[in-house]
Amino acid sequence: MKAYTFLLIFLAAFLAVSCATSESTTNNELRQVQQPIDVVNDDKDYFRDLADYLRRVPGVNITGSGNNQRVTIRGISSINSGIEPLFLIDGLIAGTTYMEVNNRINVRDIDYVRVLKGADAAIYGVRGGNGVVMIVTKTTN
Repeated sequence: MKAYTFLLIFLAAFLAVSCATSESTTNNELRQVQQPIDVVNDDKDYFRDLADYLRRVPGVNITGSGNNQRVTIRGISSINSGIEPLFLIDGLIAGTTYMEVNNRINVRDIDYVRVLKGADAAIYGVRGGNGVVMIVTKTTN
């Protein structure tokens, strides 16, 4: 009988310790998820065009100059379609070429730019196959 009581107390203590450990791990994981990794913003009005934002993001390559710049994310990932990512402005599709988007938006109106790659871009289906560049503008309340 004493052996069963000891075993029960031991299992209860083990369960309590493992639950406390998993809860703290979950909270740490949540804190890590809430901090976006691929977000670039312009706090000091340094950027002159959209390409200046994108040059700061790891895995994004900019080639060319002026409006003829080409943006690729992690190299070429499509054979049949173009190689440039999908561009979104405030959640709406703005185009698939840098020139289209750069002509539509004033760089001073950009709040931040976030680049989605791989599985994060899968929410946009085939259009997001080459990555997604999300541009969020400043809103006036």
